[in-house]
Amino acid sequence: MSEYLTDDDRAMIIRKWWDANGITLIVTVALAIAAVVGWRWYNNYVESRDMTASATYQQYLEARQRNAKPEEVATILTTLDRDYTSSSYRTFTLFYRSYDAVVADDLPKATEYLETAVKDAADAHLRDIARLRLARLQVQMANYDAALATLGAVKGDGFRSYAAELKGDILLDQHKPDEARAAYQAAKAAADPNEQQPVLDMKIVDLAKPNAPQP
Repeated sequence: MSEYLTDDDRAMIIRKWWDANGITLIVTVALAIAAVVGWRWYNNYVESRDMTASATYQQYLEARQRNAKPEEVATILTTLDRDYTSSSYRTFTLFYRSYDAVVADDLPKATEYLETAVKDAADAHLRDIARLRLARLQVQMANYDAALATLGAVKGDGFRSYAAELKGDILLDQHKPDEARAAYQAAKAAADPNEQQPVLDMKIVDLAKPNAPQP
């Protein structure tokens, strides 16, 4: 059929198609270009932001190493707290700050830093690490219910075993041997089967019921 169309006919068909679809085509192409440009800009922004956060964290480590004045360290930490709230680098400094507070025998302050890490950290693994450290501090302060609640929020593979074992320790201190044994068995089930855990095995054996199979 097309071989019988004149050039004018073909031009008219193209114009009609353009009138019907031209705007949509332009918008689609523009959106596609904007998406590509936006994605590249976002990746560059994230990369640049991570590099700046990393550099600021290195400044913090260097300041710690040379025992810089508290004012200098505080300035660096303020930058991380304000500009990189959810960054892993800021979370690392919260771990350091918590450790320093423990050394200074200020457990409430150490707890506060770890609670902040749990709340702000974007990385799920770092949040679980913070929870485990927080639970240990809560145990030290005899805040057992809070520690159990904290451990209950640990979900990541590789962390659930440690959380369950610590839960068992708490329950044993509370004179709940059956619940402690169940927690230790859960810890064993969640652990890497190739990892030797003689201490955990001993805890399970110590609480084993008569005639119960041994791990």
